[in-house]
Amino acid sequence: MTMPHIPRWLGRVFVGSLAVLLVTSVVPGMAWGRVHVGVVVPFGPVWGPYAYPYAYPYPPVVVQSPPAVYVQPAPQTAPAWYYCEHPQGYYPYVQQCPGGWRPVAPTPAPAPGFAEHP
Repeated sequence: MTMPHIPRWLGRVFVGSLAVLLVTSVVPGMAWGRVHVGVVVPFGPVWGPYAYPYAYPYPPVVVQSPPAVYVQPAPQTAPAWYYCEHPQGYYPYVQQCPGGWRPVAPTPAPAPGFAEHP
């Protein structure tokens, strides 16, 4: 059985079509969805570059943190006891002092079990 003769131009059309299909079917840019590589064969006048509408990058995300708030602690004052001359005693044991209260530095009570030395 003999093979029928295939015209040379038909073989070239077949090889050219196969090459075009191979080039246009492999699009490595589709992996990321933003860059597209391919062959475009327009029929008719071309008015501008060919691009997909989603080929442009997204706008940048702007995150603004609120300003830091610093609170300065109130100054610590030394504790004081208040003594009254008339009637003699310390606040809160004496509720009213007509002559005015006198601030006194507090003295700690002796530890239980220890006698004070004169």
